[in-house]
Amino acid sequence: MESTQSTLGAGYDAPRTRRLFLGGAAVGVTTAALTGIGATTATAAEGDVPEVNGLGWHDVRGYGAVGDGATDDTLAIQAALDACEPGNTVYLPAGQYRTSAPVRIPPYVTLQGTHGGGENEWGAADPAFGLKPLPGFTGAAVVLVLDQLTGGYATKSVEVRILQLTIDGSALPAGGAEVDGIRAVGQVQHLQLRDVQVRKVTGHGINTTYNEAVPTGPQAPFCLHFDRVSVLWPGTYGIALNNSTDSVLHDVYVLGGNGSGWWIAGAGNSTFTSCRAEWSAKEGFVLRTWQGVIQFSGCSTDRNGYDGINVQNTDSKGILQLSGCRLTRDGRNGGTGGGGYAGLKVRNTTAKVFADGLLVTAGNDDDGSLGASPARGVSAGNSACTVVSSGFVDGVEIDWHDDGGNTVFQKGATVVLS
Repeated sequence: MESTQSTLGAGYDAPRTRRLFLGGAAVGVTTAALTGIGATTATAAEGDVPEVNGLGWHDVRGYGAVGDGATDDTLAIQAALDACEPGNTVYLPAGQYRTSAPVRIPPYVTLQGTHGGGENEWGAADPAFGLKPLPGFTGAAVVLVLDQLTGGYATKSVEVRILQLTIDGSALPAGGAEVDGIRAVGQVQHLQLRDVQVRKVTGHGINTTYNEAVPTGPQAPFCLHFDRVSVLWPGTYGIALNNSTDSVLHDVYVLGGNGSGWWIAGAGNSTFTSCRAEWSAKEGFVLRTWQGVIQFSGCSTDRNGYDGINVQNTDSKGILQLSGCRLTRDGRNGGTGGGGYAGLKVRNTTAKVFADGLLVTAGNDDDGSLGASPARGVSAGNSACTVVSSGFVDGVEIDWHDDGGNTVFQKGATVVLS
């Protein structure tokens, strides 16, 4: 049984250039979804005289923010961001800042907290610091990074940074509107995230998507730089990268979620190092149409519901290189295993897929219960070129699965099957 992407919209995988999307729609997102964002105009409270701190940064408390876990600090935080000079920093001291609408970061501005969480277990207490949207939050995302056109900026949206920040969506109503943790829209270049955690939002953890209202054609963020980022238990996808070409992501972790851990489309000439996807309801990594090279080094999956890595790309100019990747116990399939899921699955792909040092291992849940998976170790069908040169491949039903229609489906002499 194949997983489908029918909910993502027809034409979603059409080829794209670095900056210009040629047709289609992003994962559950359109420009219309931004309606209402920015309706709140933030200004410092009357009588406030904001001051910078000892580092020259803009401290949000100087603009009226309280950070007591109860007060709505949206207006004060936005006032600090709007007042911040290009190249400077808006600082959130230790505390929990409640928001009722998105905060928008202008070009060349850094938003910095005190602590960006890492991995947690489900039962761990929610943090008492960072940004925490209120139950009545209205808007598409807790933090927005908008392009020049949508944001009304005098310059292009370049070099926005988010550092040492935790975004906690645990107060958002289950079954309510989908709210992303961080959303970048349109031609946003060199967005940097470092030591950032997004947890329990009802939408995507991190979402880069198109501005379809650009006169020359829809555009999307590119040249992203993420380092030590965690997305925990998102309501939909963990991370959705749409046309985010020329990007570098290191130690980025997605845990849980009701969709795939990663959706990566049109992200050619990008490098992913030590990135992970674990316990997602669907695939760990989904890779769709791109041109150029995507490199995965030391990336891993574990116990995702569908395939560990699922590849479909009808652009023959695309290359995927997997080096030293570890795909563990994927295809959980609600605990039953089976379903035709694989550690690595390549389907209907004219791009070239190469893997070396690939480790695909089968297993049960941590306590040894429920069905072992994946059913298939490596599986390819209608593939122009899928080559695994070295590694270990283990599938519960079959290690090496040829689904037919392949031009080249080859395993090297140093590939060991279970």
